[in-house]
Formats: sequence, C-alpha cells, structure tokens
Amino acid sequence: MKAYDVVLAGGGLVGAALAVGLARNGRRVAVLEAAERSANLQPSYDDRTLVINAASLNILAGLGLLPDELARMPVRNIRISRAGGFGRLDLHAADYQRERFGAVIVARELGNVMLAALEKMDLITQLCPARLETFSIEGDQVRIRLGDGNQLQTRLLVGSDGTGSMVRQIAAIASQRYDYRQSAMIFNVQAETAPRDTAWERFTPSGPLALLPQPANRLGVVWIDRSQAIDQAMEWNDATLLTRLHARLPRGVGELSRPGRRARYPLVRQQTSHPVAERVAVVGNAANSVHPVSAQGFNLGLRDVAALIETLAGHDDPGAAPVLADYAAARRLDHAETVRYTDTLARAFTNPSLLARFGTGLGLAAHAASPALGRRLVHAAMGFRDPVTRLARGLG
Repeated sequence: MKAYDVVLAGGGLVGAALAVGLARNGRRVAVLEAAERSANLQPSYDDRTLVINAASLNILAGLGLLPDELARMPVRNIRISRAGGFGRLDLHAADYQRERFGAVIVARELGNVMLAALEKMDLITQLCPARLETFSIEGDQVRIRLGDGNQLQTRLLVGSDGTGSMVRQIAAIASQRYDYRQSAMIFNVQAETAPRDTAWERFTPSGPLALLPQPANRLGVVWIDRSQAIDQAMEWNDATLLTRLHARLPRGVGELSRPGRRARYPLVRQQTSHPVAERVAVVGNAANSVHPVSAQGFNLGLRDVAALIETLAGHDDPGAAPVLADYAAARRLDHAETVRYTDTLARAFTNPSLLARFGTGLGLAAHAASPALGRRLVHAAMGFRDPVTRLARGLG
C-alpha cells in the first residue's frame, strides 16, 4: 500500500494549487482526480473568467503559478451600478495607492499552468482518473479505498472535491446549504470600444451582470438570473442574446458582438463553520460555496490554500488534531464574513421591493461619498481580511 504525507481528493484549480504548495514545502502528495488530466477535460478548467484579487495574485506568484506568459488583464477600475434605481460607485485603484485591484485570467489558461507544475514536481503523484470510494481512520493514518479497489495511506486527507464533496460527507463535516434558485450563464463577447482595465458590476432586478476584460478586445460576461430564465437564455440565437444583453448594459461599455460558447452553472450557498474532522480538512468549494457576485469564490479557496500551507509548515504530522484546529481557527472569520457579504449582496440587490431598492441605492451612494467606507470595501474585496497569510502578503 502506497503511503503519502497528504492525499488530495480533487485536482481542480484549488486542489492543484494546494498540491504544488505542499510539495514545495517537502510533502509527498497524491492527487486523486476523476477526470483525465487535460485542461480541456477538467471541469473547473473552462472558459470562465476568473477575477483574481491582489492577495490571490500574491499567492499564485508565491507558488510559482503566475508566469509572465500567462495572459492576464489588470483591473484598475470597477464600476458598480444598479438598473431601475439610483446609486453608483466607481472605484479606481490609484485612489487607494494601488497599481491594480487584481487581474482577470481565463480558468483554462491558469489550469494549463497548474497541470504543467504538477507534472514537473517529483513529490506529486497524480492518480487520474481515480475516484475516492471511502476512507477510514486507523490510528494516526487514513486508509483510502479507491473505486478500482486500490488502497492508499496518508496522515492527512484533504477534500478539494467541490460543492458536493464526498470527503466532507463521509467525514460527517456539517454544512449549511441554500439554493438561490438562480444560475449563471457565462460567455465571451467582442468589445472594441470598452476600456481594457475596467470591470463592471450591474445589478438588475433579476440578478447581477458582470463584464470582465479579456485579451484581444473581448469581455467575459457573467449573466445571473432565475434558473428557468437562464435555461431559456441558453437556447436564444446570438442576435437575441446580444439584444437582451444590450438592454442590461451600464453606460460606457459600447457595442458588443460575436458572442462565444455559453455555459451554465447553478448557484448555491454552502457554509461550513468547522472545515476539519479527524485527519481530514476540506478546502475551496468543498467547504464554502458562495454566490459569484463580487467574484469571491475562487479567491476564498486560494486563501484556504495559503492558510493550510502555512499552518502545516514545520509540523511533522500534518494531520495532528492541534494542527487542524489551528487551521480551522485561522479560517473562521474569513469564511463567515465572505459568505455573509456575498449572500447579503445577492439577496439585497435582487429584492423587488421599493424599500430594498431605496436601501441598496443609499448603500452605493454612501460608499461613493465616504472614503472610509470605500477603503473598507476595497480592503476586503482585495483579499486582505485578517489574519493575512505570508503568501497573501507576497512574502513567501
């Protein structure tokens, strides 16, 4: 039976980043992934436009996963507005003594970088395709049985296997789940006149619309609506899609054309208040899934990665109970605040009542008028919520 220091169930973007970080710290790591190891086949390595905030850029750079050749678009301006109501907020990185708030990277391109890093590291074993069937705790070891009958042994099992995490379920790690009854439709469009360093967030009565800069004068569109409405939108022809999209656009975007392939994702909120059990931890969406408003989900997962790497450093036994307790404590506030923040935005800006529309308009106006409120919003959105890891600060 092969033994490893850490076994990761799930080799998506969060799992791959964690595997690289642990191996760089000298851990023997096995990555279990049900999909063939190709960016074109990996479910999370798709055409989604990832908004990587400043802290996450530091984390990726510290892990060696942000090479110069990786295409990225800097976000220096964020324009937030709402349809059918007053209130507008324009944020400029220069006003906060920042060169940028973050950058936009296509998930598939980042996935290719991660796959190359996994293949180069001798301490990482990729078992793909392989599926975790069950596991049991035996003393200071976790015995894992795979779907093909093979078995592995490890000191720590990490679930990085997404919202429906098998690891979380078998370990009986409690979580709360809420179905927004919304879905996100993502696609790219040509945008010749849109500013290349600006991201838009447009709140509409049926859901938010995000527009994110991409290379070659493209914009990544994240269109959120009721799931039934998104099902219908997936069937529109391109002309109808563009007509409906233009009706939702904020000012300043300009004419859009040539929509690309569309994909659809259902939206849920999942919150795990204590993401560890005996010799088990869950990270990323396996622990907390958040509404994509404000683009916090992947960034939250990368902060999990940085915190677990930092917590395990210097400990011979990565699965020891005190070590995992320290990790859970380090992530408690960030998890709770990020889930609360995104959930509040998702609910408040889609509330059809006149009072809610007035209140959200006041909120945008207050942030626009108050430098202190703006700084607080920017600090959290950039990923620097305490405690900030060394990787997030760009120190290692």
